[in-house]
Amino acid sequence: MTRLMQPSRHAAERYLFDLRDALEAIRQHRSPDLRSLAWPAGLDRSILDGLHIEVRTRNCLLRDQLMEGDSPLTVEQLLRLPNFGRKSLNDLLIMLEKFLKECIRTETTDSPQMNQRIRKSFDVSVEPGVPVAGGSEISPTPWERTGKLLNPLLAAAAELHGAETLAEVLNPEFMRLASRMGVAAKIRAIKIDDLVNGTPGLASVVSSRLKLTIEATSENERTIIEHRLLRTPPKTLEEVGSLVGVTRERIRQIQARIEGKIRAALGRELRAIAWTLKEQFGHMTPESEFERRIAELVPDDPPLVKELFRKTLITAMGYTLQEGVYLDNRTRKVIEEIDASARKLADDVGLVDEKQLIAGLPGEDWHRFWQWLRERCGLHDLHGLLGIRDSAKARAKAALLSIGRLATREEIAAVCGLEETRIGGHLSNIASVARADKDRWGLKEWIDDEYDGIVGEIIQRIEEDGGVTTTDRLLKEIPGQFDVSENSVRAYMQTPKFVICDGWISMASVSSLPLRHLDDVIHGRDDGAPYWTFTVEARFFDGYSMTGIPPEFAKALGCKPDEGESIRIANLPDCHDLSIRWPLASTTGASLGYLADPLRRLGVQPGQCVRVTIRGLGLVDLTAEGDRMERSSTNPADAILARMKNRRRAL
Repeated sequence: MTRLMQPSRHAAERYLFDLRDALEAIRQHRSPDLRSLAWPAGLDRSILDGLHIEVRTRNCLLRDQLMEGDSPLTVEQLLRLPNFGRKSLNDLLIMLEKFLKECIRTETTDSPQMNQRIRKSFDVSVEPGVPVAGGSEISPTPWERTGKLLNPLLAAAAELHGAETLAEVLNPEFMRLASRMGVAAKIRAIKIDDLVNGTPGLASVVSSRLKLTIEATSENERTIIEHRLLRTPPKTLEEVGSLVGVTRERIRQIQARIEGKIRAALGRELRAIAWTLKEQFGHMTPESEFERRIAELVPDDPPLVKELFRKTLITAMGYTLQEGVYLDNRTRKVIEEIDASARKLADDVGLVDEKQLIAGLPGEDWHRFWQWLRERCGLHDLHGLLGIRDSAKARAKAALLSIGRLATREEIAAVCGLEETRIGGHLSNIASVARADKDRWGLKEWIDDEYDGIVGEIIQRIEEDGGVTTTDRLLKEIPGQFDVSENSVRAYMQTPKFVICDGWISMASVSSLPLRHLDDVIHGRDDGAPYWTFTVEARFFDGYSMTGIPPEFAKALGCKPDEGESIRIANLPDCHDLSIRWPLASTTGASLGYLADPLRRLGVQPGQCVRVTIRGLGLVDLTAEGDRMERSSTNPADAILARMKNRRRAL
């Protein structure tokens, strides 16, 4: 064979390694994978002039100007050439393999001291290769063949696993045997760098091929790579076509050709890298950790090469970037499982035990990502517990649970940060929470006898005694058991909810409620429409209701006892409806709510008066009437007398 400008022994070994898939298929008399390399990246194709390839093979390559350059060629690219079939492919690969093996044999023969340190470490004798007939083939010894297999494997172990010595990659049982034989120290002293003698690792092989492939592209092809393969989201074919001045179809064709070259340059090595890193990182890894590892694998490559390597590696690993973390489909499935478990385990306000969720993770390696996982599930940290929603009720109950005992509204508010005046309303709407007495709340399971409020306790005892009980029993039991004052119990006993007669108390009948005539309670009429006025207080603007409305006025608006109604404001149609409630057990009478919005629309201030005029069932006018001082000049007795006269006129 003519001596050509031959590559080094290690380069020739690397090229043979790149061709291994196609050569193995030919030896087994089967068609190589179309994506397999038929010409390795970086090998100058000018050597074809000196190879004994058939005339037909040479002509096909000449016609398509493939006798020059050093970019990689895949089996698919060659088989697409006119008249270049399986016979030409086999011819090219066999001759190329012979040439590369000759390069290895020549350098090995010229350098008999090569690997002397390795042979000495193992105290074995490695015979050089013996030429066969014609000198075109070599017959390496089993040790040489093993070395060719182990060199790239050891280089990859150093590159991907950080191994430094031979002992680090050997089986522990093997090293124990070496220790018993007294040679373990020698093995630990053997550096992988000395063994591989410059053999590149997998990432180095891939990045080198990719670099050569990119360097062989035109400026337009690099524009397509940058805007179609690397950009997220990619530019459209039309947009890239306008940049390089060709049609969208031409861009599609060029992109397909470039992607084929890139796939060939990446080879199977990229999948091996992806599998290895995936085992190291797991199903998810922080973006910073991943980027640091990429920088270690391809530290000096041009930005375009590094970004292509990075993006294709991410795709091969099945990762997507989400809020600073690379994760795969399994992680997304785990997030769905956590969310489903949280909703299944949540209590009546959406609280869930964090330990139960962590126990349900697939393994302990997921624990370090727990904080991130629970945030992706939308779980909220509520005073040491997790909540599927951040509601006032969830906060109040979580605060109560964190206290761990019966607690007052003040104590609960101090923990959860809610207004103390609202705590009771939130807790009273939680099925698992109850009042222990007038001041303290707790879980129902903590309380032997729940406090139902003074009214509730009165009703409970009336029902226990068959519909009527003594006032003495109420005045003794309720204050003593729930720490409420006797005067408070008397006040609620006197409300329209109950009837007291000769020391006995029972529930009042709604039909027998003592109501006055409407004209005896209203402040006047406007063209026959009754109205009632009230003085504006600052608290109304903070959402508080106005109490003390006469029940007769509430009835005229269509509200029934112990019920509530929405009231539309005819002259302020864009305002929120008012609400009127008529609780019979209230010591303050009926109440009017949702006043803040209409009072602001009227432009009134605290101390001024507002008139409520009934225009029909559930319909009123709300108007400003003036200052409280102006109204107070009228004698109350005169006002009552005037209303009585108006009532007689109506009769």
